[in-house]
Parts: sequence; C-alpha cells; structure tokens
Amino acid sequence: MSAAKHTPRSILEAFYAAERVYMAAPQEQRDFAPMAATLSPDLLLEQTPALPYGGTFHGPAGMQEWARQMADLFDTVDVQNPEFFERDGSERIVILGNLHLRVRKSGEEMDSPFAQVVAVDLEAGVIKSIRPLYWDVHRLNKAVGYQP
Repeated sequence: MSAAKHTPRSILEAFYAAERVYMAAPQEQRDFAPMAATLSPDLLLEQTPALPYGGTFHGPAGMQEWARQMADLFDTVDVQNPEFFERDGSERIVILGNLHLRVRKSGEEMDSPFAQVVAVDLEAGVIKSIRPLYWDVHRLNKAVGYQP
C-alpha cells in the first residue's frame, strides 16, 4: 500500500483557498472550477435548514448552487485561525475556528465561532462531505434580512 499523498488538512486548505477567491469575486467573474477540483463527484454538503442557504446539496453542482447563494449574500467568507483535529490514517477532520463574514449589501462584518466536520478521500485528494456548525444563526439571518 502506498502512502497517501494527501491529508485531510491539505485537502481542506486547498478548498478554503479556492472558496475565499470565489466568494470575493463579483457574480459575473466567479469561477467555480478551482473549488470543484477539491470535491468528490459524490459530495454531500449539509447546511442547517435555519439559514437562507440551508439544505442538503449533492455533488459539485450542488456545492456550486450553495456557493452561489452564499456569495450572493457575502463577499468575504473566511474560516480564520482554524484548528485542525485529525488522526493519522483517518478520512475525517474536525475544524474549529472563527467564521469571518462580510455582508455584500451592507458591508457589515461578522465574526463568530465555527466548526466543521469534513470527510475526505485521501487517495483522490477530494472532499466527500461537509457539515458546518454555526454558532449564531440568528445574528447571521438578521444581518442578511432572512426570516426562516
């Protein structure tokens, strides 16, 4: 068995870098290809239904739909000071950090604790599933004018 060329952390860091660029771009200049390159064809993204972009999203096309909804609301989406918790050989990683957002329409900036549970395919170097856990859903919804 050959050593994996990826770690959960390296895969996630590549995704975060692509996500920051995508979210910052104006709608007509968004290129999803760099994010898509980090995703499994069978990706599962589960967002809390209490958010304006909540729901379950499948595959890169589902992730692109979620990313479009998120980028329409925020021009900055950045997981800052992430701490990565992983075990050698595991295909799962837990991330704790600060979620920094800037509301596209108002310019309001928000920071809150954030966690994610991510599963990866170490051989393919892609993300298989993402489950984010938001600290202050009420404040986020209020900032973008969403009432669930």
